[in-house]
Amino acid sequence: MGLANEKIISQVEDLLNGRVVIPSIQRDFVWMRPDVRDLFDSLYRGYPVGALLLWKTSLTVPFKTAAVVQVDKSVNQPLYLLDGQQRLTSLAWVYRPETKADGRLIDLRFDVRTEEFVNPSAVQSKDPMLFHVSTLLQENVQYHEVLKAAGVEYSDPDFGLWMQRLQKVHDIRRQEIAVITYESDDYEEVAELFARLNKGGRRLSKGDLVYSAIAARWSEGLDTMDAFHRELQDSNFALNREAVLRLMSLLAGTGAHHIKLIGADVDEAALKEAWQATERALRFAIDFLKGECSIPRSEILSSPNVTIVPALLLYHRDGKLRPGEAQLLRRWVYTAMAFSHYSLQVEGKLDAEARLIKSRGGEDLFAQLIRRASGTRSLDSALHPRDLEQKYSTHPFFKLLYIAALRGTARDWATNIAISDQPMNSSAKIEFHHVFPRARVQAAYAKEEWNSLANLAFITGQTNKMISSRLPAEYMTEIAPERLSEQWIPDDPELRSMDRFPDFLAARRRRLANVLNELLGLPAYAEQAAHRETDEPAADEELIVEDPAAPTLVGAEVRELRTEHGVEIHAVYEGRRADAYYDPSSRTVTIPSGPGRGAYDSPSGAAVALVQALNPHVNPNRNGWSFWTVTATGKLLQSIR
Repeated sequence: MGLANEKIISQVEDLLNGRVVIPSIQRDFVWMRPDVRDLFDSLYRGYPVGALLLWKTSLTVPFKTAAVVQVDKSVNQPLYLLDGQQRLTSLAWVYRPETKADGRLIDLRFDVRTEEFVNPSAVQSKDPMLFHVSTLLQENVQYHEVLKAAGVEYSDPDFGLWMQRLQKVHDIRRQEIAVITYESDDYEEVAELFARLNKGGRRLSKGDLVYSAIAARWSEGLDTMDAFHRELQDSNFALNREAVLRLMSLLAGTGAHHIKLIGADVDEAALKEAWQATERALRFAIDFLKGECSIPRSEILSSPNVTIVPALLLYHRDGKLRPGEAQLLRRWVYTAMAFSHYSLQVEGKLDAEARLIKSRGGEDLFAQLIRRASGTRSLDSALHPRDLEQKYSTHPFFKLLYIAALRGTARDWATNIAISDQPMNSSAKIEFHHVFPRARVQAAYAKEEWNSLANLAFITGQTNKMISSRLPAEYMTEIAPERLSEQWIPDDPELRSMDRFPDFLAARRRRLANVLNELLGLPAYAEQAAHRETDEPAADEELIVEDPAAPTLVGAEVRELRTEHGVEIHAVYEGRRADAYYDPSSRTVTIPSGPGRGAYDSPSGAAVALVQALNPHVNPNRNGWSFWTVTATGKLLQSIR
């Protein structure tokens, strides 16, 4: 990395002559006229205005049209402007007004009497003592002639003072600015550097950078991609850019590491073709997930990356599956969700699965996919009731039980109407209900018991209010037995009293385990079967109390915290701060840059990745809800659960 002090005007000339270009990962010019005025005021007064960061590389990097007309093309490899676009472009606009790309000139004046830079109004523009800054910046400007043209004679007592002030404006061109030249042929490394530089404004993810790079090379690209994301949103299956780009990159043949989409060998035609394939593949996948898997919306997925394997497979099969394959693919989807398959090493897993889809077929393909998604478990190892202990509404098992209730057309306990994921009537919205109300059991039993999956059921809001804080022994006499059976409530009325609460949980875990086993295509749990202690991946270490709300309901107070990419969160570990985004709907966390960067299915998964990256010699297990802090409020992430 080189550091030098260069004259400002030489850097402006380099931009105008094409020796410095704007890489496609840069955002568009966004400064307003007052920003340009303030920049010149700072330069006039000798205030620091920051450094320019240039990227030197031997790669052929896509670059975008600058906001200035670059008349000449450099015969040598250009330098890419990573930081300083707004400042350098503003200087160029004033120095050479005719080079402003849109033709709308910036009229910046200098009031010699007050030493102020002005964007004049129509009336002010007629004031002869407001001098065009562009005139004063030219190389051989004659100050006395400029003053005389404004009606100021040599005899004027302020003539000498005003000459000095005009000279000071002219001398801005001679001022020096720090220029840092960063040399690298690693596009991902530079994208990471760029993302860190943009922490001060709207944080940019790798997905943002790739989208902007595609847009620079494909003129209709951004509009086309945005239109499809709106289509996904309208169909209740919004997916984040990272997942969509991973699929696009796999279809383009560059692997799941989507930064490769902006390599020089992927031209406009290839981008168009890959995107068309991506849209087609995702439509196939979403129809499959909604129709075959009963997943009504993307928030129910444990990770948006779960869509990629069905999309790839169905795309290569032209949307057609052979007899029996739909059930096998459905089993893979549920297995990938159940065991948080994409919580770590997402790109590597997707690359391996894409190779399997291309090289294997029939039952062998699905056996390999399901084995991979099962993680450390053996392929046909049944879930044991003990696997459901200390599992709460944040665990993927909860989402699978919700899917099972929808697939089984479970009906509401009071209205006897089939529960719907998206009812028109707000009072019919599904909530999760503590079978033994929290208000009645929290004083007598541990949180691990009354807040566990075995004490949760899906009912409507109006039914939840009807039940209120009554015990099951009281309110279940009013509910049809088949309604209770649909949600796997034990038949024995003796288990519904307060003193039998632990027995109720044990009995219901046995039922829930087999509901999940059936979904996952696993053998039913047998009482005499030994339990494999090492099968289950580590869960959160600390229990967080849940509010009785809809499974993925996001309250108004949380919505206010959301940015385009999610709720901004951060963690400080080993003296290092890491910034991330939390999606309240899917409860996923994305670390956009730096150690541990990637998309994770849970806050704990992201915490583990960060700890492993910063301190690989310690046990990385962390409870993500108390590891991350909500940046806007300073409170732990658990505060917005």
